[in-house]
Amino acid sequence: MEPSKQSLGPEAVVRAYYADISAGRFADAIARLAPDATTWILGEGHWPLGGYHDLASLGEIHAMVAERFPEGLKLTIDALTVEGERVALEAESYGVRADGKVYCNQYHYLIVVRDGLICERREYLDTIHAKALLCDPMD
Repeated sequence: MEPSKQSLGPEAVVRAYYADISAGRFADAIARLAPDATTWILGEGHWPLGGYHDLASLGEIHAMVAERFPEGLKLTIDALTVEGERVALEAESYGVRADGKVYCNQYHYLIVVRDGLICERREYLDTIHAKALLCDPMD
């Protein structure tokens, strides 16, 4: 039986969140976020996904990922550091888009976990590659 989300420490919460994302369990991933959680993605004003997101706009991003990557978009955690409620992690994504193009990006996340829920996420990535595969028209 999975321990309640409230009893998980910051590392376990973050690992579970990205396991849910990798498995395409986006509703479970969203449930690991505080109701007022914010996500900030590098590149505000320079590409459609850059800037701040609430749970609703994050849900739209998840839907777009599910549509563009029908076999899923896997995220592998390469390194993780925890200091109190703050978790820093390096990760790499891999997915094959519906048109056969491969998306592989490297990320750095800074995440704040309080009371067993993610309250804040900051995402740093190659925005040029992400825009091309996530936002531009497919062939």
